[in-house]
Amino acid sequence: MKNMKAEKDRSSEVFMESKSKKKWLHKMSSEYCFMLFPRSLYITNLEDRYWDWKCFKETSEDNVEVVKLRTVCWLDVRGKFKMSDLTPGITYNISYVVKLTKSSSGWELPMTLKLAVPGKTDQFRQVSLLKKPKGEWFELNLGNVNAVDNENGEICFDFYERGGHWKTGLLIKGVIIKPIVLT
Repeated sequence: MKNMKAEKDRSSEVFMESKSKKKWLHKMSSEYCFMLFPRSLYITNLEDRYWDWKCFKETSEDNVEVVKLRTVCWLDVRGKFKMSDLTPGITYNISYVVKLTKSSSGWELPMTLKLAVPGKTDQFRQVSLLKKPKGEWFELNLGNVNAVDNENGEICFDFYERGGHWKTGLLIKGVIIKPIVLT
């Protein structure tokens, strides 16, 4: 019985665009969740010597790429997602999924999170990574989006610190978009 359940859960996962994105059904709501991996994001200086690509085992059989920061003073990670891909009437939470390595440093200044939703005022948050757990994935919550019928715009999300302070040891798994389920 356990193997059948695992197989059913796996069958709902769909990788898209050369494994740069994934969608799957949320177990409690039966609405789609989405993951945008780093290849689908814009990351400043990604082509330079400041970042490394790493393989990460996403599920029991699938590997995905994550990106690891070597060192940078200007951190800027951005992405976007079509509102039309969301289910109307559902509220979604959007978060960056990141990890600090054991040897990470330079996270004294707060990071800025920005969420832009069509027709709404941009939302900004400041978050400190200084006391976040090292060696564990955690989410940086950008905010919530209410999906509406016939919305053709894009949700835009940013994660940045542009103060010239050198940082190292951040892994970015991507951005997760998931329905909020009330229990």
